[in-house]
Amino acid sequence: MRVQSIFRTGVRARRQRGAVAIVLGLSIFVLFGFLALVVDLGRTYVVRTELQNAADAAALAGAKQLNQTAAGVTSAVSFAIAMAAQNDFKFSTPVTITIADISVGHCPDDVCMVAASTVDTDGEASNKTFIKVDIPSGNLPTFFAMIPTASGDTGTAATTTYGRAVAGRFINDITPIGICAISTAKGELIGPTFPDGSRELAQFGFRRGVSYDLFNLGPLGSPADTYLLDPVDIHPNPCDPANSSANITAPFVCGGSSAILTTTPGTVWGNTGYSWGKIQAALNSRFNVYGGASVCIPAQAPPDINIQNFACKEGDLCPSPPLPAADWMTPASAPATQHIINPSLPPAVPLPEQYGVLWSYSRAVRGVVDPDDTTSFIPGTSYATGDWATLYSTPGGAPATNANFPVPATGSPYQDPSHTTAPTGNPGLANRRVLNLAIANCPLITGTGACMAIPVLGIGKFFMQVPAVNSPKKLYVEFAGLIDPVPVADIKLYR
Repeated sequence: MRVQSIFRTGVRARRQRGAVAIVLGLSIFVLFGFLALVVDLGRTYVVRTELQNAADAAALAGAKQLNQTAAGVTSAVSFAIAMAAQNDFKFSTPVTITIADISVGHCPDDVCMVAASTVDTDGEASNKTFIKVDIPSGNLPTFFAMIPTASGDTGTAATTTYGRAVAGRFINDITPIGICAISTAKGELIGPTFPDGSRELAQFGFRRGVSYDLFNLGPLGSPADTYLLDPVDIHPNPCDPANSSANITAPFVCGGSSAILTTTPGTVWGNTGYSWGKIQAALNSRFNVYGGASVCIPAQAPPDINIQNFACKEGDLCPSPPLPAADWMTPASAPATQHIINPSLPPAVPLPEQYGVLWSYSRAVRGVVDPDDTTSFIPGTSYATGDWATLYSTPGGAPATNANFPVPATGSPYQDPSHTTAPTGNPGLANRRVLNLAIANCPLITGTGACMAIPVLGIGKFFMQVPAVNSPKKLYVEFAGLIDPVPVADIKLYR
């Protein structure tokens, strides 16, 4: 029995020798499979990370140069290529890209992108504030994945990967022009109390429905300086002095857009020493005026649907010849008894001024307590024309409605068919005459020259009543309230 048992054990051992060989062979194939997974795919992942880091850096560098001009796109491509070259992949191989690897667009999605090489004019570059960088790896030879793992399987000789990044900013409707606040109060009540207990709302000292010459705010206790704001560099990042020049800002003024603020209050870079000619021409594209010093293109910066000038037409209350606008900031042209009270000057000082045309776009509003800040006030309901005598302290109230300038019961003359003029030759866009301007706390401005740090209290909506004029500089606008909150517009990676 014992001899038989030993014999049987020996037979089983001889039989299992083949099984072990089979298991070992299969294990080797599995081992090579895991080696391919760990080594080759791991190497591909490392290269992917290296390329992604390069793409992120290149996209961010390029996005900072996009200023909605063809020159800005060219600069963005150069910066992106240069930044990519400062990175390595496969541990020691420099990253190399060309313009063929770069796209620009008006949003971060592929559908918004066009090849950077196709952008040749400022019109084509308008609104292009995003850049996409693609960095292909080329073929990466494998170590273990190339070994056949099954009958007829030739393995994988190489793998590929890539880095892809999109950076940029969503532009918001802020024209890169800053004006000085009359008051630092975001919302305050001014003037007499009405029978319903209400009082008029002023925001940073500006009154809705009232006209202002933005180059002559001095009589209200506010500096008359107007600032060109850097539409590219976000404070506190470094400021390039050239970016607040008329050459750079003019295209942004054409479109009425920039990316200067992420919230208010905030700080922007700005410059007082600018050439008014190009900026004046850019502003006047809203009145269907192009050519000359203008860099605006109707397709990208269309005129308003209504280019009617709301000039002073109130008979005896206007000088002769009539003012080119509601120039209530010219005391010499106003009746001596006409005045307003500036609540920001302690004590309140009567200022003889001319109101001129009122409510051409918006109306005075009641102030109501802000539920989020009970120390401030926000817009309530609008006043009616019958409230003019109380709102505006003149012997007979403010200039009354007449056949030359009727004020509709609702809405404004801007919307009234009897006071509209459509542009010829170019399709118009509603509310293009509304400039969203930064209202600055001017006494706190620091620095000099082209990189002044300008603290911004809020963004105000100002309606252009007439085209801007150059000599002397005049920009007549009617205050129409605040933009609150300000849209986010900082440069960042989107994918």
